[in-house]
Amino acid sequence: MVSGLDNSHDDVKNMRRILSISYSDLPPHLKTCLLHLSLYPEDYVIETEQLIWKWVGEGFVIKDQGRSLYETGEAYLDMLINKSLVQPVIFNHANKVYSCRVHDMVRDLITSLSNEENFIMTVGGPQPVHLPSKIRRLSIQTNIEEVANQLPTMNLSHVRSLAVSSSAFNLLPRLTGFPVLRVLDLTECKQVDNNHWKEICSLFHLRYLSLKGTSITKIPKQIRNLRFMQVLDIRSTKIEEELPSTFTQLTQLLLVHMLNSITCAVPKCMCSLQFLFFLSITLKTLGEEDLQVLGSIPSLGELHIQVEKPTQGRDKRLVIGSSYPFLCLKRFIVKSGPMELRFAQGAMQRLQTIELNFPDIQGTLLQFGDFVLGLENLSSLEHINVLCNYIYAIGEEVANVRTALEKECNMNPNKPILNFPPTFQEVIMTQVREVVEVSVREVVEVSVRKAMEKLRGEVSQPPRKLVAKK
Repeated sequence: MVSGLDNSHDDVKNMRRILSISYSDLPPHLKTCLLHLSLYPEDYVIETEQLIWKWVGEGFVIKDQGRSLYETGEAYLDMLINKSLVQPVIFNHANKVYSCRVHDMVRDLITSLSNEENFIMTVGGPQPVHLPSKIRRLSIQTNIEEVANQLPTMNLSHVRSLAVSSSAFNLLPRLTGFPVLRVLDLTECKQVDNNHWKEICSLFHLRYLSLKGTSITKIPKQIRNLRFMQVLDIRSTKIEEELPSTFTQLTQLLLVHMLNSITCAVPKCMCSLQFLFFLSITLKTLGEEDLQVLGSIPSLGELHIQVEKPTQGRDKRLVIGSSYPFLCLKRFIVKSGPMELRFAQGAMQRLQTIELNFPDIQGTLLQFGDFVLGLENLSSLEHINVLCNYIYAIGEEVANVRTALEKECNMNPNKPILNFPPTFQEVIMTQVREVVEVSVREVVEVSVRKAMEKLRGEVSQPPRKLVAKK
């Protein structure tokens, strides 16, 4: 007789065999992308945008005809999901995967394969029996004493990719010891400041640099040395100065993240970045010159603007029309207190998704008197996603905004889908309805149960004998 434990063990072995076959059947570029996921801890939820750009920086993504590198990377991830090797966690409004994770059994497999193939060395994680002579990708995520003793014994001159956590940063050797580095991820390492720029700018092969959440306050002129740079993330830093003029020499840039860092006008040098596909930027105010520069970036496919302050005294919205080309823009996110933009005919002709973040509905109505945004003029639009701050808004105002946007959606020949968040009142009413429905259902169930019990009691009683009348 086979025990349940034996059956369970056989099931696990069969699942591992199936996963091994699935991995073996993958083309080489997908094997590489899947092995890269062994970098992340168990049960870690991975933000897909950051993951795909890392694949780009690593050189894993091969450009397809008619698609950007990022779009090709998206297709890679979709293929891994379709083969059940990666699990989607959250989808966005456009039904694209926003975050994903790797099942424990898949992670066990790719971690084992990664160690066998010397793909990634995770210091503090599972270690190979013998340290390889050449380490190509290194992740340092812990500061335990064992790691401090292990790092000096490693040959780091061949490392092409380096990721370091804040807690482990103090164990990191000088960056000049990584001469062929292509990917450097120092996200949230507060210890990184302007004193580290000299070493960073000597990494001539760098393609991917994340200084998000670090303590840097400027970008030096020497950044021109990083002429192969494709991805630069300086979000949530303390940069106080504008970009240096030498920034234009980073001609290979595909992505620049500057949200919550530099707050200035859009640097005019952005127009010269021929391959720039993604830009996020925080602006003090938004003006026509900013739109002119942004609209002239030839390959810009995604744009995220955050405006800190409305332009005082402006009573007419900035109109985006055909004079601001935005030739390749497919996704546009704008966060502005009062919504200062309106779209005219011929605007952003390839735009598919727009996200409108309204922190101040009342301020918009006070400054401009309406929510006429011209969304009907965006001829390729498929999705309109709205985020609102309801704290200072009256229910009637919110309802009027929704009505105005619904009207423009209906007027748009492409019939885009409007995703408008429910108001507090609607959420409360929904919850009340659910509570009432549950309560009514419970009352009905109790009543039916009592009736059935009564009926069963009557049926179980012996029939009364009829007494004949004399």
